[in-house]
Amino acid sequence: MSKKKKSAPVEKIRLSGRNIYTDKKGRTIYYDFVTKKGYLVDKKNENSAVFYKNRIVVILFAAILCWATFLSPIQAVIAWAVMMVLAEVTFRKSFLKRMEPVTDVDFERRVSALQYIVENKEKGRVIMLAVLYLLFAVLIVLNAYVEKYSIGLCIFSGCLALVGIYFGVLHIIALTKMK
Repeated sequence: MSKKKKSAPVEKIRLSGRNIYTDKKGRTIYYDFVTKKGYLVDKKNENSAVFYKNRIVVILFAAILCWATFLSPIQAVIAWAVMMVLAEVTFRKSFLKRMEPVTDVDFERRVSALQYIVENKEKGRVIMLAVLYLLFAVLIVLNAYVEKYSIGLCIFSGCLALVGIYFGVLHIIALTKMK
């Protein structure tokens, strides 16, 4: 009698959003629109995948922090452009090369942020995140007012506040859908 190998259970990882799908086996797939290929994301590549998925925002915040502390606006823009090019080259030449390409991406099974929150986060954490995102929205606008920011930075602060409101409302909706 031959014993059949049991397939390993699919591990839940913390990726969701725009480019995250599943394959027919329920594994998490990152779909790259440039190469038009899907790549299997396993647990060991999860942290790198989270960074590369959010690379534009992370690098934008790093450039803003540099601008606010020790760089001029022109230097910050140049630093942002250089960091973006380096991140993109590293993403394409190193990270995607290590990933296993897959062909059976199920585009109907996108992992939305709302679905991920409902299925994977605890109620207490969702409540805390909703409150913190809404608090961030209020404080970022209040900071712009108190510091008497220029009109450009006030608009930017308003945009960040809208992002905070969006994520706060998303977590509130997820809370109402939780059992």
